[in-house]
Amino acid sequence: MTGEIFALLAAMAYGIAGVTIVKGQATARGDNGLFLSVMATALLTWTLWLGWGEVPLHRLSEPGHLRALAIFALAGLFSTVLGRLTMYRATERIGAVRASLLRRLTPVFALFCAFLLLAEIPDGPTLAGGAIIMVGVLWYWRSPAGKSARLFDAGMVLGTASAFFYAFAYTLRSLGLDTLPDAALGTLTGAIVGGVWFLAAAFVRRGAVAGMRYLLRDCGVWHAATAVALSVGQTLQFFALKFTSVTVVAVLGTLEVFFSAVLVLAFFPGETIPRRRLVLAGTAAAIGTAILFA
Repeated sequence: MTGEIFALLAAMAYGIAGVTIVKGQATARGDNGLFLSVMATALLTWTLWLGWGEVPLHRLSEPGHLRALAIFALAGLFSTVLGRLTMYRATERIGAVRASLLRRLTPVFALFCAFLLLAEIPDGPTLAGGAIIMVGVLWYWRSPAGKSARLFDAGMVLGTASAFFYAFAYTLRSLGLDTLPDAALGTLTGAIVGGVWFLAAAFVRRGAVAGMRYLLRDCGVWHAATAVALSVGQTLQFFALKFTSVTVVAVLGTLEVFFSAVLVLAFFPGETIPRRRLVLAGTAAAIGTAILFA
């Protein structure tokens, strides 16, 4: 139950981030707070590791732990760099709700990745609850009558890529936690990899001074809110993987779209949200979630 609760709270945090990314884009002059979010994740998890970490610094050089750290670093490349970057850009192009809907493909990719790397086969309740949640998401995702969805525009491709990158990262994180069960350290490792990557990329493309200005100039309210939400969401997901399966974490992550939609309805009344479809799809998702928690 602990892992499921962490995964649900992570979905809520990502739902908040989806909305704040879109709001921050209007005033963005640099990377829309992407680097800020990575640094916030590193700071949060460094604090958690120092205070409550399970593996102290002097034990990290042990052979098994070095292998786990390498896996966490690779997971950071796929989540903090590739996953978060494509999530940001997809959200900026097609909006919070549509982008989060595309990331609902994550459980599909996660089933495949978890089977290949972990030999993980979901049980009956997981499959049943996940199937009901996915039905609700797909119902909400369907195009209105008379309209056809554009499947291959840049935003859709980026959103789909984000789903795959996060699914693969979930699996790598779970693999690393089998050897080194310290979720805070695992998240911190990924954040450090992401921070170094974005720094190097900015310096190569823009030079040291202009690169730092590009990475740090977006520090407004919406950018800060995104940084906090993504930091909390990513950390909670890592802790969730410590207690439950990759498939359960990925399936519960699909609820992000409903949190985004509710936030848009509550705080941004000018945005268009199909309310009736949201209620029906949300009911199905709630039933599926209840099965997962049973």
